[in-house]
Amino acid sequence: MKKLITSITLRNLRNNMHFAFMRSILELLQTKAATVTHIKQQLTAFAAVVADEDAALDIVKRYELTENIHAEDRRRDTAFYGMREIIRSCMRHFDADKRDAAIRLDAVFEDYKKTPKKPLPEESADMHNLIQRLETLTADIALLGLADWLNEMKQANSNVVAFTASRESEAAVRAQFKMTGIRIEADAVYAEITARLEAAATLESSDTYKILFGEINARITEYNTILMREKGLRQSNKNSENINA
Repeated sequence: MKKLITSITLRNLRNNMHFAFMRSILELLQTKAATVTHIKQQLTAFAAVVADEDAALDIVKRYELTENIHAEDRRRDTAFYGMREIIRSCMRHFDADKRDAAIRLDAVFEDYKKTPKKPLPEESADMHNLIQRLETLTADIALLGLADWLNEMKQANSNVVAFTASRESEAAVRAQFKMTGIRIEADAVYAEITARLEAAATLESSDTYKILFGEINARITEYNTILMREKGLRQSNKNSENINA
């Protein structure tokens, strides 16, 4: 049977995008296809599972801390590179005491130069060790005016550890597991509805469903574009990491 509705890989949508897509399609069907008898029962089921997904998403959001983790990771990396830049600059300072302090601090940073490029758990552990070593050189830190930078790095690292622990908690796992089950159910109902609509259009006349399919496909195209953009961004970041490794 000819495909009249554009394909979309629903499993690739992030939780919030998946719900937004499903809600958009539901609202469209309730407006434009409420009288289509071929999907009447399925449309009722679809409304129920989309409502379940909405409720599950609220729960997942309590534990979905990925953005927070990345924000704090960038924050500690900024502090790391900022401190090292100041230290290296001070290695050429006219004041001998500041030059010596910078040399001692740079030797510590040299042991951890690859830390920001490591996987999150390893980076957190290395950052913790780096901070401990720097805290034994408080006089040098103070002399170069780096106390605020060190506190910034320490706070950001603590936040990454805390957010990671929350995300990986048992409750978070249960919430995500529930969300996965609801998504599978929603995908199945969506697939049945689109299959029934295509079958009806083929048997009756595709022109009858032309406007409906046009609006459905417009929404699918929008979300497929988002998926392609995110895929491209991931590939770009991966290539950048490989170059900087």
